[in-house]
Amino acid sequence: MKETDVIKREIKEIIIDVLKLDLTPEDIDNEKSLFGSEEDPDSGIIQDSLVVLEIATVLSEKYNIDPSEFNEQTFMNINSLADLVIEKGNKEEQ
Repeated sequence: MKETDVIKREIKEIIIDVLKLDLTPEDIDNEKSLFGSEEDPDSGIIQDSLVVLEIATVLSEKYNIDPSEFNEQTFMNINSLADLVIEKGNKEEQ
């Protein structure tokens, strides 16, 4: 597995854990919008904007990213979150 794939899987696992979803990482498409659209607000994985803060906190702690780096663009989908982690993050030694 490439490092990018590992990061995407870890992000999915964090989202699943925070949201307490009955899903596996494989169930989440990397390109699917994390939020619903105006036409279909229930279509996204994240239904409550308050959990964004919790997800951002976990990601910022895990990857040593300044919380101010997270925004609407970085939370578009799994790929955009992974791009931020790759660009700005320093993964902790595990």
